[in-house]
Amino acid sequence: MNSLAVLVEGETEQAFVRKQLAGHLVTFGVQAFAIPPGKQGRLRGVRKWAGTQTDLERLLKRPGTFVTTMFDFYGMPIDWPGRSEAGKLKHGKRAESVEQAVAKQIQQVMGDKFNQRRFIPYVQLHEFEALMFASPKVLADTLAPLSVMSAETLARYFTGVLEEAGAPEWINDSYDTCPSRRITSVVQSYRKPAQGSIVTERIGLPKLREQCKHFASWIEKLEAIGTVES
Repeated sequence: MNSLAVLVEGETEQAFVRKQLAGHLVTFGVQAFAIPPGKQGRLRGVRKWAGTQTDLERLLKRPGTFVTTMFDFYGMPIDWPGRSEAGKLKHGKRAESVEQAVAKQIQQVMGDKFNQRRFIPYVQLHEFEALMFASPKVLADTLAPLSVMSAETLARYFTGVLEEAGAPEWINDSYDTCPSRRITSVVQSYRKPAQGSIVTERIGLPKLREQCKHFASWIEKLEAIGTVES
């Protein structure tokens, strides 16, 4: 069984890996575990590139360990490889462009003998909450007890947000219209660490993959690790 370290942005992503991703990947011969940023694994958020590169190098030096990331483009410091250039691209190309630049940088740092298949960078275009819009109904049903609005009213609102964007991963990333503020505008007591992974767990990976294509591509690559020699 191959080992996979997932360098995550924060507590919600860590919970997602622990509660959903790890259990799914183990059936493909992959043992996944989440690693928060920093040497002691105590930091939160997307670090500047120098710090992230150090984290990735440390993980990739572990014999036989595959490494991936789970960060969002929106909160990413401008010094990341490809970040500045990607901001000029269309929404659908931004995350993938940074992933390619990061993969190239890590290949250069690790040297010619490095097996590049051991590193699978993943960048979400927007924050974790975007995935939660894969099912407006589940999102509404889960958060309704925290809101003065009914589940039906919340579902209509969340459906409208999704239809306006065209896909969960494309929901607007401005300060006032990012996914998390779309939610807190109608559910003021929403707290990402407490409810975020609960919503995606109830939605389930099949629905997340159906509605979130870039996310689905990442999961497919992680599943394939089980057949790769490290």
